[in-house]
Amino acid sequence: MDAGGTGTTRILERLRLPDGVFARRVAGARRTDWLPRWVRALPPGLVVLALVLELLTPTRYSFASFLTAAVVLAALLSRPAATLVIGALSIGLLAGMHVALTDVYPDNIAGPVITLVLVTGFSALLAMILERTTLQLVQVQAVAEATQRALLRPLPERLRHVRLAGIYRAADEAALIGGDLYSVRPTPYGVRAVIGDVRGKGIGATEGVATITSSFREAAMTCPTLSEVAVRIEAAMAMDREDMEVGGSLAVPVRGTPRGWSQEMFATAVLLEFPSDGGRVRILNCGHPPVFRLGGPEGVAPVNPEPALPLGLGDLSPNGPPRETTYELAEGEALIAYSDGVTEARSPDGGFYPLGRRLEERYAGASKAGRSGGGGHIRGKPETVDPSEVVSFVHKDVTRWAESINDDLVIVVLQHDASAHAAATR
Repeated sequence: MDAGGTGTTRILERLRLPDGVFARRVAGARRTDWLPRWVRALPPGLVVLALVLELLTPTRYSFASFLTAAVVLAALLSRPAATLVIGALSIGLLAGMHVALTDVYPDNIAGPVITLVLVTGFSALLAMILERTTLQLVQVQAVAEATQRALLRPLPERLRHVRLAGIYRAADEAALIGGDLYSVRPTPYGVRAVIGDVRGKGIGATEGVATITSSFREAAMTCPTLSEVAVRIEAAMAMDREDMEVGGSLAVPVRGTPRGWSQEMFATAVLLEFPSDGGRVRILNCGHPPVFRLGGPEGVAPVNPEPALPLGLGDLSPNGPPRETTYELAEGEALIAYSDGVTEARSPDGGFYPLGRRLEERYAGASKAGRSGGGGHIRGKPETVDPSEVVSFVHKDVTRWAESINDDLVIVVLQHDASAHAAATR
């Protein structure tokens, strides 16, 4: 899963640097590296152009305004020191033109030179402000990426007998993290996963993401059943609500966290467990969009286990703790879990993204070929789907479908690998 990757690793390495070193390294990087080189060369280019035009054109033409433009552009495109250098060159050239071209420039050079000196000074100050702002933005970005990596750790390609792939995309791309979540862990009971969506989106939902992912990681290692894992997560969310009421996020509101939000804090989620003995999956769905099966004998089909209330609302259930459902898995069969950021993405004409139909169009053919024995496949063994290919297809397809993605989005594909399980049990 691309939840941070090597870029985040580099950020974390920077955060471990001694005080001042990180700042110096950031200051050493240009804030305009993304611009074409010819744009960054405009300030000195204008100075040279002013000189060339003064030498080659009739004396009645003046190009002193190019020098002022060069200094101002330098403030926007260069560091403070470079701005001062461009300013000094411009001042020297302006003074020289007043001395050499008396028929165009007046003898009194004090006024124009003083004006250009003031422009240079203010431009250098502007460059310093932009440099300081850039440093602050990079530091904020570093913290955001470190937070994302801590909460939503990158998925490996394989955990024991389960192949994995996924992608995460926050609605607020600058924040890098929002209200959707995922976590996958190997445990004594098998490989366990949670994919969820906290009420709200953006930074305001990050507290709920932190609570659910951290409590899941602890509970997944100690609770024998998914039902108990869900109960432990509910208990952690209840403690969060109490903390918020006595001085947590309500005391210092953040953008996206309305007053009274703690009383309505809940999250839809689906919990999955691939037991160590293989060939099965246990699913507990707490108000989340249904998981889809694909690559099995039944083709593409939604999984509809016994419904349960979202996490955080379990005390309202008349039937007690939620119960998991067990399903048999065919060799190579995969499960795709996602958030409503996928299915609620809208096309320009207002239509929702039809995930089930799009998966059917893409992957049902291989399953039918496997059932009929056509296409070179052994009867009863559909063509194995690749988790990373599924994630890539859905992400690209929903991005093309929707005019814009305005909600957090997570897609995770988990596949039982019978060959890996057989090798591990020999």
